[in-house]
Amino acid sequence: MKRVLPPVLLLLLAAAAAIWLFPRITMKQLTIVTVPRGAVFYINGVPGGLTPAVRLVPSDGIHLSAARDGFFPRDTLLEATPDTVFLQLTQGCLLVVNTIPTDCHVEAGNFSGSSPCSLVIRPGNPIEVTARGPMGLSVTRTVNVLSSDVKLLNITVPFYYTDTDAGMDFVVIPRELMPFAMGPMTVGRDEVTAGDFAAFMNEMDPGLLRDSHTIRGRTLLMDSILRSNWNGPISFNEDTTAYSPLAGMETHPVTGVTQEGAALFCSWLSERSGSGLEYRLPDPLEWAILAGPGADLPVNLSDETESILGRHPDIDDGWPRTAPAGAMGYSEWGLGHMGGNVWEWTSETGMAAGGSWISSRQDCRPDALIELDEALGYPFTGFRVVATGTPESIIQADHNRMEMER
Repeated sequence: MKRVLPPVLLLLLAAAAAIWLFPRITMKQLTIVTVPRGAVFYINGVPGGLTPAVRLVPSDGIHLSAARDGFFPRDTLLEATPDTVFLQLTQGCLLVVNTIPTDCHVEAGNFSGSSPCSLVIRPGNPIEVTARGPMGLSVTRTVNVLSSDVKLLNITVPFYYTDTDAGMDFVVIPRELMPFAMGPMTVGRDEVTAGDFAAFMNEMDPGLLRDSHTIRGRTLLMDSILRSNWNGPISFNEDTTAYSPLAGMETHPVTGVTQEGAALFCSWLSERSGSGLEYRLPDPLEWAILAGPGADLPVNLSDETESILGRHPDIDDGWPRTAPAGAMGYSEWGLGHMGGNVWEWTSETGMAAGGSWISSRQDCRPDALIELDEALGYPFTGFRVVATGTPESIIQADHNRMEMER
């Protein structure tokens, strides 16, 4: 027969097991004080309220931490809980980080978060703050605060900007990436296209003025700023009396433009744009700096499909002449065709930069320059617009956001 343990014995065994498995927890009263007061404290990771406070806690030890804005957090491991614990918080500086654009990833020491954000730093100790933007490019600033006052840090990282008034795309490049204290620059993401230039011509010459000296199929405006005997990507429709890109050439760079014609476009764009910027042609040094990050991109140059010179018969870049915007990709700074496709007019008289669809690979480099007659247009020259500064709408939007966050 099976032996059955008496119920009393079973109860005793269960009680012993419970004591062994679940030891008794002794509680005691703990007074928590911080200097300064009003800090948020946590007991074993659980929010406990604001200091000073009295709480019932395990007597055999706890993990206690406290934090307050403008001070470095403190935490301590108490192996045996005392009656009272004092925590002295070290005052720091509250650093508020804003970025243009917002929602950049921010890292500084052990801190990691998204902008806008704030962190506490130790006065007198330099710290590097890095912001990484949506284009994947990062900008690092070193901050050294000597007082406990709130410090505001604004960081701009390269980002795309669309000028809705002009209908053109730009890249805003912060001053941190520009050498020689050039300041931030707003740069055309692509060369000025045939579509962009046709809009300019229609506003400049809505009546398509012609006279007896004008070549058939051309206007006075075309003869003044499109001075090329090569058929460019812009013509006009006799029925609608409007300039328009040739079919399929809308997003190709405009060619055949004189240097004066490029400058006139910049002036027109400055007036039409709502950015508040003065657009212009880049100088050769600016152009070389802007082209540098894209030096390793593929380029549209003189290849086997280019029938005039065919400098590289072993290469087929896919385009016999110009390529449309972005066809060869964009640099780390978000700029396309800074090498090849078309020589781009600079602000220096008669100088164009960067090589073209008729150039050798050697001429499609950031520092490549060619001297041309500024009064003529060429089938292998175009241009890109730049401006010093950041669009006013971006600055105002950032200002409004900061006001709302105060």
